[in-house]
Amino acid sequence: MIFISFGQRLSKLSGMVSVLLLAGLILALSIPGTTSLSATLQFQGETNFTVNETSTTVVRLVVGREGDPVNVTGVIMLEGADTGDFEAVNAAVFLLSTEYNRTIFFAVKDDNLPEADETFTFNLILQSSSNGVSLGPQNKVKVKILSNDNAFGIIAFNSTEERVVDEPRGTNLYVPFTLIREEGTYGTVTVNFEVRGQVIQDLSPDRGNITIPEGQAVVQFTVVILDDQIPEDDEVFLVRLMGVAGGAELRSNASSVQLRIRRNDSPLRFSQSSMVVQESAGVIALNVTRGLLTEDGPIIGSLDSTVSVDYMVVSGQGLGSATLLIDFRDLQPVRSVTFPPYVYNISLLFNITDDIEPEIAESFQLVLLEETIRGDAVLVSPNTMLVTIEPNDKPYGVLSISSSAVIQQITINEDLTQRFDGIIIVRIGGSYGAVSANWTIIRNSSDPAPVSDDLRPSAGRVTFPAGESTAIIPINIVADDQPEEAEPFVFKLLPNTVTGKAEVDEPMEMVFYIQDSDNVYGLFRFDLAKKQRIHSQPDGRFLSLYFLRDGGTLGDVSMTLTALYIPAGPIDPALARDQVLNVSRSVNVVFARERMVNVRLPIRSDAFLQNGAHFLIQLNTLELIDINPPIPSNSPRFEGSQNLTLTVTSDIANGEIGFTSNTTVVVYEPEDSNTSPVSLPLQRDGTDGQAEVFWSLHPIGANRKDVTANDLKPLNGSVVFLSGQSDASINFTIMADSIPEVNETLLLTLDRSNIENQILKAGFTSREIVIMENDDPGGVFEFSSFSRGPWVINEGEAVELHVVRTQGQLLTQLVRYAVMPSGNPEFYGATAVLEFKPGEREVVVALVAVPDGVPEVRIISGCSKSLV
Repeated sequence: MIFISFGQRLSKLSGMVSVLLLAGLILALSIPGTTSLSATLQFQGETNFTVNETSTTVVRLVVGREGDPVNVTGVIMLEGADTGDFEAVNAAVFLLSTEYNRTIFFAVKDDNLPEADETFTFNLILQSSSNGVSLGPQNKVKVKILSNDNAFGIIAFNSTEERVVDEPRGTNLYVPFTLIREEGTYGTVTVNFEVRGQVIQDLSPDRGNITIPEGQAVVQFTVVILDDQIPEDDEVFLVRLMGVAGGAELRSNASSVQLRIRRNDSPLRFSQSSMVVQESAGVIALNVTRGLLTEDGPIIGSLDSTVSVDYMVVSGQGLGSATLLIDFRDLQPVRSVTFPPYVYNISLLFNITDDIEPEIAESFQLVLLEETIRGDAVLVSPNTMLVTIEPNDKPYGVLSISSSAVIQQITINEDLTQRFDGIIIVRIGGSYGAVSANWTIIRNSSDPAPVSDDLRPSAGRVTFPAGESTAIIPINIVADDQPEEAEPFVFKLLPNTVTGKAEVDEPMEMVFYIQDSDNVYGLFRFDLAKKQRIHSQPDGRFLSLYFLRDGGTLGDVSMTLTALYIPAGPIDPALARDQVLNVSRSVNVVFARERMVNVRLPIRSDAFLQNGAHFLIQLNTLELIDINPPIPSNSPRFEGSQNLTLTVTSDIANGEIGFTSNTTVVVYEPEDSNTSPVSLPLQRDGTDGQAEVFWSLHPIGANRKDVTANDLKPLNGSVVFLSGQSDASINFTIMADSIPEVNETLLLTLDRSNIENQILKAGFTSREIVIMENDDPGGVFEFSSFSRGPWVINEGEAVELHVVRTQGQLLTQLVRYAVMPSGNPEFYGATAVLEFKPGEREVVVALVAVPDGVPEVRIISGCSKSLV
């Protein structure tokens, strides 16, 4: 006898469950009749299934009878060994003569084993063929479980640490990268890679693909670093896996590796390509530099090693060629330039021979030899240098003002300079004998005051002793504390006063300036005695800034400043926002010989001022509107700090309104009362002025049509913040009913405020409200009253059990049943999973006692069920 019992009431399962398929094995037993009948038993509908391996995957097999009405009992059995991929490998089906089909469920078992696609066959088998019942042609079902648990592997670099390499010299460097294949190793997979960087010509290849054969878990590929002979600083590239084919995946946190090529190929060059020297120059220095592509450019290339290069001296014996050992001498013991680590300049010393022979210009050349480079360096232009010795055919020389003083504008700062030595007279050509000439200084303006009021002496005589070629004329600057504008002066060398058979030639005249002094145009700063502040008044808002001009007030001065609004956080000008002030970022303030100026910068009426934000005021430039003479001036200039920060406090700030949290709010339908109030806090950061914020509730999600006005109220409204008020709340009510319901989701949103400068806080303008399922929406499961037994059957006979669902029927539910304690050894279909679709109230289970031919006493078993 079989005693069938059932377990306690089933627990509820939240959420919609996917329709899953179960493969089973059916044994069909034809029950003999008194007449000759003919019927066919076979699968109906789909017989080929492709499913994923999940804990909720169920295959629904429909077994049907065609032909005469007759009772049929059968089983479905898995072909081959049980591999553990299904919850049960056989199932029984019993069709009464009044039934035409029955649905059998087989659940897929979710394990953690990497597996490729697997195909299983389930056979429909009759226990006997009495009463003319036979199998139809559709008596097999194919079920394919797709690859799972990363069967084809997860591809990643074995290490994500940065790879640091040196660029090779005279060859190429192969940098290996190792990929690992974690989890499964089924199938052959292909991984694409690319190398990203600014100068991709430094390495090869910059993209490609790697094939990993089946069963292999480790593979290597290489990137070649090329010797490009180009000076470079550190270069950083990203070697990144871009995609994978063949079913595998990429591990996102190990799909890229940084590759760094250290700075290399330090450039070697002459600092200049040519030099002109006098024959009397004596020892000259010709500079060779390392790490500089230009004379004043940044250091580039490798620095931490020793490099050297040889040079060659090229000179001839013909006209215009300087002769080694006669016209010049190489003072280096060896013709090689060596740079120790972190040394950037080496001087090659040559002695120019000063003879008494009048000569035309003579030249010699130095050449750096590329093939002699030792160390990590390359030659760049100029790698040759031409040295020219000037003509020297006038033995007593030609006197003139040094061209550098004429070409370059000379300005003298009265406040810092007591003696000026910038007027240089040169003697070109020969330097034999003593020579001299008179000079004078006059004003180059209409000022009638004597020159001696500003500098002394105003006239004199320059003398060159024999052999001397340079003379400095010292000028003493008269210091005073009288603010003065810049003044021009003219220095003249008088040719008709020369002595000693010398000559005077151009340039014989030069202009120089004594700059403005004693802050004649003023010192500018923030006026710290006044209160710099942000004003908020009924008629408008503005920044009030005060500036002071100390020192002189001569001249109109234009001061530019920048006013930036920066949201709360770090005071970083890059974070500044526009559309706050009613002026542009750059503001021009003019001091018309004034000592104090007040500037009011209006704030837009619709601008939002955030609590804790800042106005950053930066003083940028000062410029004389009209300056004469047009030379660089010492004033106007800034004094003290050029930056000022004003902080927006809560009483000035506008409201930034939002929820205090953006997490989902879970509420429950009340059980002990008819209503349940819900209150959600709002917060306003900034309390200047009154504001009203409007809100609304909207159903969302798959069950949004189930939300009605009977679930909660109201569905919209508004909240008012009074001036100075920072906290408020939104209130609504959850109402009770007795209707089974699944989770209902609503979105509570802050829609707008009634004032432009009261804004909604980004990221805190909405909250999800979930009314949890209630009144058993998934149902309560039990065996029907006529299925509870007890049943008495013989081996080979079948029993049909009905599982029914009461209460709600809104969800898809899976219910597992099992026969205990004898189970699978005694019954076909002793364990399985039943699927109740939404709206489905009853599912039928068939059990067949296994005819094993073993003598046994009566067996008592029970059947229990549970949710899965």
